[in-house]
Amino acid sequence: MPCPVNDRQQHGFTLLEVLVVVFIVGVIATMFTLAVGVAGGVDRELRQETERLETLIRLALEDATFQAHELGIRFYPQRYEFSVYSRGQIADSTDDSWTQIQDEVLAPRKLNKSFEFELEIEGRNVVLANSAKEVEKNYRPQIFMFSSGDISNAFVVRIRDRVERRSYTLDVATDGKTKIIRDDN
Repeated sequence: MPCPVNDRQQHGFTLLEVLVVVFIVGVIATMFTLAVGVAGGVDRELRQETERLETLIRLALEDATFQAHELGIRFYPQRYEFSVYSRGQIADSTDDSWTQIQDEVLAPRKLNKSFEFELEIEGRNVVLANSAKEVEKNYRPQIFMFSSGDISNAFVVRIRDRVERRSYTLDVATDGKTKIIRDDN
């Protein structure tokens, strides 16, 4: 007489087999997610850098308003910096100056090595390569933020990736309203 245990047919999977399949599917899903994340990394980093700049501009406007002083921002090909206007003697404007802000929040910032800025003020392109030469002569920001909460000129700053040719644009109005636009390349 045959053994009843050996005669039985197995139906379904064991718990161990199910766990092995779930583990393999999880590994494949993780690899896929990482691959997509790397491919979308430049776009995400451009967006984050544009949002950081937008936030810092808004913060600088609030600071100018609450502290009742004038601030400025100056762009270079791969970095930007905020500065504060210091009045000297009331009767002597020659000792008035712009001083770069060094605190943690509005400290100078550099872009990723493959990123660069393009600046347009009131519809005119600004050659940022000349920015360092201009600063050597007389430091002055390109954009002024007044204690009234207004900005001297409407401007558009584009952060572009030179390698992958992607970019985001930050459009800033004179009243401080901003808009981020993903450029179609």
